[in-house]
Amino acid sequence: MQVSLNQSQNDHLAQVLDALKTDGAPPAGDPLHTAFLQDNAERSGLTPARYPGLFKAIGSGGTATSRATESSGVTDGQYVEFISSLQSNKAVTARAVLSRIRPVAQAIVWLNVVNENGGTRTSLASGVAVSFATQTIFVETNPETALPALPTGTMTGIISFAITYQDGTVEVSSTAAPWASQASRDPVVVDPTIRSDRKTGDLNDIVIGLARGYDNNQGTRNKTDIDYWYWQNMSNLGNNPLLLPLAGSMKFDYKLAPLDSYPPFLEFYLAHKEGGISELTGGDASRYLPHFRIDDTDPEGRTLTFLLRASYDSAGDAIEFPSKNWAADTQAFFSARVTVTFEDYERHGSGWSSIVSSQSPDTDSKDGVAFIKPIVYVWHCLVAGTQITLADGTTKAVEDFTSEDVVVSGDGTRPVQATLAQPHSGPITVLEFADGATLAGSATHPVVTPAGTVQAGALAVGDTVLTRDGTTTVTATRQETQTNGGLFNLWLVPEGAGPTTMIANGIVVGDYQIQVQLLRDAAQDDRAVRAKLPESLHVDFDSWVADRVASA
Repeated sequence: MQVSLNQSQNDHLAQVLDALKTDGAPPAGDPLHTAFLQDNAERSGLTPARYPGLFKAIGSGGTATSRATESSGVTDGQYVEFISSLQSNKAVTARAVLSRIRPVAQAIVWLNVVNENGGTRTSLASGVAVSFATQTIFVETNPETALPALPTGTMTGIISFAITYQDGTVEVSSTAAPWASQASRDPVVVDPTIRSDRKTGDLNDIVIGLARGYDNNQGTRNKTDIDYWYWQNMSNLGNNPLLLPLAGSMKFDYKLAPLDSYPPFLEFYLAHKEGGISELTGGDASRYLPHFRIDDTDPEGRTLTFLLRASYDSAGDAIEFPSKNWAADTQAFFSARVTVTFEDYERHGSGWSSIVSSQSPDTDSKDGVAFIKPIVYVWHCLVAGTQITLADGTTKAVEDFTSEDVVVSGDGTRPVQATLAQPHSGPITVLEFADGATLAGSATHPVVTPAGTVQAGALAVGDTVLTRDGTTTVTATRQETQTNGGLFNLWLVPEGAGPTTMIANGIVVGDYQIQVQLLRDAAQDDRAVRAKLPESLHVDFDSWVADRVASA
């Protein structure tokens, strides 16, 4: 991808940037914006012959769509997470995220970083992300073509996108966000992190769970694969709380202004893998301001510290995001942007520093951006009363389990290393079997068949499943609505013979680890993804797969 622009492309960029700063978003069908997106596609190496669906979406101008919002407060959104300069070569680097609640068929997202100095605009960095059947998309600028930051001027990030939804509607738009730097190092992040003593389980994510009786702060952590536990019965949180601890420090280039007169501006986001963003900005985040302080041990007054944590049996000071409507695999990407005012504002203005979730390593310790692992909230998935078979042949209700209980599993037995619980009001899947058994829970809970493990929602009447003593068949499937109930799951010790299965109401099912693996396998199966797409996007998808293979 080339960063340098020809005259026509530069004119389009300048005009679109001026329009975004004036109106906030381009009007649907604006020919100038259409030309700008076509410029972006050309510079990204995307052609009408190989990506006809994309160019059709751009040409349509996009239909006017309202910002989708769940009843929980989770909403559509896109924002620039950071713009910075690499210490190695001073090249500009930036990342943005876009997330949508409605099912997405195809999304192309561009990020352009532009320096403005008077009437002169210089393109410093750009990047593109192409995805299919994905609700949350990240786009990063290309480091190989990025230019160094200029000594004067203001940097602005432009997010542009063309989205085709599964229902055939199209959304095409752009937004702009100005940015300032001046952090002298990356933030130090104490929380949230993967526990230093945790060596097994999901080591690609910070794992947060709801449970019973677990103490975050008293030094009595169980040997489980959970990094943070929160009580399931926190009465002040309602259904499905999304709590996040945040502790550490940020250091800036100049002395900070007194916080009582110039408090930092806080922006906290959780972009959910399954779609939508939980956000706390401005006034919504103001309750956390008292927990940000200038470090008394820094004689220069340039360091900001913060300490936001839950207590033993309440949310405490932890960041409390709007609840997420229940989903089976709640992976989220956290961003914290903190903007401060410097004491000598006339000379130095404001500065920022960011903490962002990333699946890539942090390669620069002085660009003012700290990378942490994504967040996974674990809970779900069987209704209360589901009987799980213990190693001695007796059964116990899934909600009554504790760590160290031992269950029939795989080719023998396994201890339970974590118990997961979730308040739940909403849909559940109910299966009935020829041997009289019934199984109820989430549609994604894994059930073992002679041909392999499948999600409960994929089973149909007549399908065969494994039982403790042999097999049985499905005689009925239906959806019910649970009100003010709970869903529960077990996380079994991975070591042992055979898969981490268990016996639920006599039916062989998978534990949490198998459930997550099924979800991730489905998301990475090209054939399954292609089958979800409208036929009009098959050429685009095939071209994308070919491009991905060629660049591997």
